Amino acid sequence: MSSISSLSRAISGLQASQYGLQATAHNMANVNTPGYVRQQVLMKDSTYIKIGSNGYSNLMVGMGTDVQALRQVRDMFLDGAFRNEVSRYGYYNSGADALDEIQTILGETEGESMEKILEKFWKSLNELSKHPDGKEARGTFVQSAVLFVNKANLIMEQLDEYQMNLNKQVTDKVDEINRLGEEISMLNDKIVKYEINGDNANDYRDARNNALDKLANIIDITYKEDKLGNVIVKAEGFDFVSVGNVNKIELEQAVPNSPLVSPIWKATGKRVFNLDTEISPEKENDRGSLKGILLSRGTRRANFKDTEDENNFNNNVKPSVIMRTQAKFDLFVHRLVTVVNDTIAPTTKDGPFGLDGSRDIEIFKRKHMDRYDGSGSYIDEVSTNPNSLYSAGNLEINPEVLNDYDKICITKVQGEVQNNDVVEKIKTRWQDPFLDEYPGSDSKLNINEYYVSFVGDIGNVGKVTKTQMQNQQILIAQIDNQRSILMGVSSDEELGNMMKYQHAYNASARVVTVVDQMLEQVINRLGLVGR
Repeated sequence: MSSISSLSRAISGLQASQYGLQATAHNMANVNTPGYVRQQVLMKDSTYIKIGSNGYSNLMVGMGTDVQALRQVRDMFLDGAFRNEVSRYGYYNSGADALDEIQTILGETEGESMEKILEKFWKSLNELSKHPDGKEARGTFVQSAVLFVNKANLIMEQLDEYQMNLNKQVTDKVDEINRLGEEISMLNDKIVKYEINGDNANDYRDARNNALDKLANIIDITYKEDKLGNVIVKAEGFDFVSVGNVNKIELEQAVPNSPLVSPIWKATGKRVFNLDTEISPEKENDRGSLKGILLSRGTRRANFKDTEDENNFNNNVKPSVIMRTQAKFDLFVHRLVTVVNDTIAPTTKDGPFGLDGSRDIEIFKRKHMDRYDGSGSYIDEVSTNPNSLYSAGNLEINPEVLNDYDKICITKVQGEVQNNDVVEKIKTRWQDPFLDEYPGSDSKLNINEYYVSFVGDIGNVGKVTKTQMQNQQILIAQIDNQRSILMGVSSDEELGNMMKYQHAYNASARVVTVVDQMLEQVINRLGLVGR
């Protein structure tokens, strides 16, 4: 073969080695870049030409090295597995966070817990039963009631605040989904633009895959890539990102008279999520942190009235951990308040007497409504008017009682100040197993048993949800480790590649030098130039 052909082969080696060095340097520069996938240069032998034969064998000479492709080292099956499991993790993580927050709000593990306040209240009732006319016993009873009301109001207010915090998270998640959709659509355009001309768009593909990873954590997605390189994404079965278009999500009021919002598709006005069906791993619909937040939050603020209809509770309240907690906690508060109030100040009036001869003065008062109207009739509790409910967050201690303990009406017969029948009636009703453990159950509990069961139920649900979340966390870590081993940049491996390509470059450069020297000898020493 001619020297010119040898020079051409050496130059192809130089170019291939230089390409490999550039790819290696790019990998090293992005070793800590989130979502970056290492790139690999694929080389192959160039064409061969026949220069003769030796018996049955052809004598072939290669024409050098060709760079076939600069590929990403990705595994589409690992990507799919990761996004599927990270979506489930997002769902269970949202539920676990909500249950952790609820347990913190109830404060049974630290501080002045409601259970301890109940114990103090019960002890104050016992002391009041022993000394119904005693100023000290009456004062202790009122102060125990103050502690109870303050704690009940605080818990409900914090539950309401957390519900609104989750509502803000819904808004933020919807904004992020729309932003990621726009980003994926923009990257689709760039990838098609570069690759249709034969250029490399691996960095844009990394950014798009990173966006898909984030999107999968928030909402259940499926996707496919068309022949041009566009990724088509469906979210909750709806076309989200298509070629040149993003169907965005908007927000509307969750239910009438509620400050909470629910996501809808802007194009159709339909709800993004169908939360009426059971959500479970078997149905494969336990996906996405946004769905987990929506289920935890619920659609409105719940109260004890929601426990009166078993179907309403099971279908509209129970699926939401916040609404379920609000309703069941409020039922406990309402039961205790009405046990005391209805005994001391009956709805039909003509109740027991205070030391000063007063009657029908309630202990627990609605903040914005008296117990009786101007004609002396009891003002009923109406579910459509929250101010009419003896509900947590709407309670205060009657100022009349706070200012004068003699107005505590616990004397059955006027003048018989030592009679404790009224207090004993309160204690009996307190211990009466009147409360359903949950709507529709046959198990009846008294006030203390109900609260213990209520807290235990939250703890059990929280434990199950946290276990599911932790299992998903382990599974995600395993898949992500496999992805990192395959797709991540190893500094040691890249340094080895750098040395390999550098040696190959030097070898090709040496061939060029030798051919150059050889041509110089032929031209300058074996003949006269131009002759």
